[in-house]
Amino acid sequence: MRIYSVDNQRLESLSQAMVYNQYCLKGGTNRERLEKMKKHLRKAVSTELTERQRYCITQYYLNGRKMCDIAKDMNITPCVVSRHISRGIKKLQHSLPYFED
Repeated sequence: MRIYSVDNQRLESLSQAMVYNQYCLKGGTNRERLEKMKKHLRKAVSTELTERQRYCITQYYLNGRKMCDIAKDMNITPCVVSRHISRGIKKLQHSLPYFED
């Protein structure tokens, strides 16, 4: 697997994807919440996810790669990549205290 980095712009994209339904649709400003989310995501991605989940999520959300391409890198099916992503997102949502009001 390749080494990957998390820059602010891509982390912003993942943060917005994770909080959109919960916060953005309510109106108002989200800048402070998104900044907190980015901080928590950095830590949670590195500590809570398995190596495969971390690789799939960062490649898909942060690098904008297709599941088929990620699957080829890992020598697995796109369905398994999708499963790694969805389980990883569930772990992140569960582990982030940010999601509690």
